[in-house]
Amino acid sequence: MKILKILSGTNQEHLLWESKVSGLTVQVWEKDDRRELRFGNHIMQSVISKNRPDQLVLPYSRFMLLGLLFCPEPKSVLHIGLGGGSIVRWMHREFPELQQTVIEINSTVIEAAHSYFELPQDERLRVLCADAAEMIPTLTDKFDLIILDAFGDYGPPEELTRIEFLHKLRDCLHYDSWLVGNLWTVTGDFEERREQWKLTFKQLLEARANRKGNVILYGSQLSQLPEKKQFEATAKILQKRHQLDFRKMLRELKKVFWKVNHWKEWD
Repeated sequence: MKILKILSGTNQEHLLWESKVSGLTVQVWEKDDRRELRFGNHIMQSVISKNRPDQLVLPYSRFMLLGLLFCPEPKSVLHIGLGGGSIVRWMHREFPELQQTVIEINSTVIEAAHSYFELPQDERLRVLCADAAEMIPTLTDKFDLIILDAFGDYGPPEELTRIEFLHKLRDCLHYDSWLVGNLWTVTGDFEERREQWKLTFKQLLEARANRKGNVILYGSQLSQLPEKKQFEATAKILQKRHQLDFRKMLRELKKVFWKVNHWKEWD
């Protein structure tokens, strides 16, 4: 049966939907149980399992949620970049009281997320079609977590990689809040961008989400970090509550920079 399926071509991926706006080609591809959001190339921007839509398929998305170690019960989250909305959708389900705000510049990405990736529509989720570089300075709210995951076809928009933009995001955080950012190591500017984070935050941690590609940064203005054993206890609770392997991900977490070190058991 498997050979017949292969010969019949039923397991071949096919283009389900496509739209071109402002020079960006937004595509939805489908193969068997998987549906992928791409920007005119083979780079997977977002993936959903049709049979298990609440599963976080891509490893980097799970490591973005490692930011919950620092804020286990967020009340407000700001997302810069939407993609297929995997993280937004997961948080919407796991935290019934959570208010989320998403800033996404491309209207067709928003359309795809709603039409093909089961992005919820209700009063707890505000999706703004806007340029984050222009919108962020106008925000007056403070957020418990900010998720920075904005990418075009081959990397993040240039205006969102500048240190000035990081400073504006920092201003949208509470004193004890955290910015979580998805950085690519294959674009050639990773070291420069990590240095910008070091200049912006008092505390900076990182975790490699996969062998090649995604490194997640976690930045905060906290003057000191709790001891590692506190994070281990939090990871155990989060793993039981949310069915994600937080304890395994915690082992990938590394210190990058700190102005006051209180993580005594780390090294």
